[in-house]
Amino acid sequence: MWPRIRRVLKHPIMVMVVLTLLCRGVKNAYPFNSFPMYADPSEYPSNYLVVADGAGNALDIKKHTGLSSAKVKKIYTERLNRTCKKKGLEPEEATPEIRKEAFAETMRQLREAATKRKRPLPEMVRITDMLIYQEETTFREEPQVLGEG
Repeated sequence: MWPRIRRVLKHPIMVMVVLTLLCRGVKNAYPFNSFPMYADPSEYPSNYLVVADGAGNALDIKKHTGLSSAKVKKIYTERLNRTCKKKGLEPEEATPEIRKEAFAETMRQLREAATKRKRPLPEMVRITDMLIYQEETTFREEPQVLGEG
C-alpha cells in the first residue's frame, strides 16, 4: 500500500493538485488571483485613460503611437510624480500648472512616437481620466480631463 501512495504522490499531476488546493484555500488573495487589482475593492476609485480628438472621439492610441492607454497613464503619472518631487509636493497637491506641465511632457512623447510610426495625431488631443467609483451595488464613472493640446 505505501509504495502505491508514494508513487501517486510523485506523479506530476500532484503539483497541479497542490496548487489547486492552495488557491482554493487562499481564495481571492494576491498572487493567486489573476486580477490582483480587483482582489480587494476599496473606497478609492479604479481608473482608465481615454485619449480622444478635439471632438471627443476616442483615438486608437496604440495604432498611432504603439503605446497602450495603460502605458500613456503610466507616462503621465511618472511625469506628474517627477515634477511634484522636484517642487517638494505630493502628487495630490499638484497645482493646475504642474498638471499642465506633466500633460505637455506626455503629449510631446506621444507626438514623437506617432511621428516615428508615420501616424500623426490630430492637432487637438484630449486625455481624460475616467474614475470608477463603487457605490453599494452600482458603479459611477466620473471623467476628469487631464489636459488638451
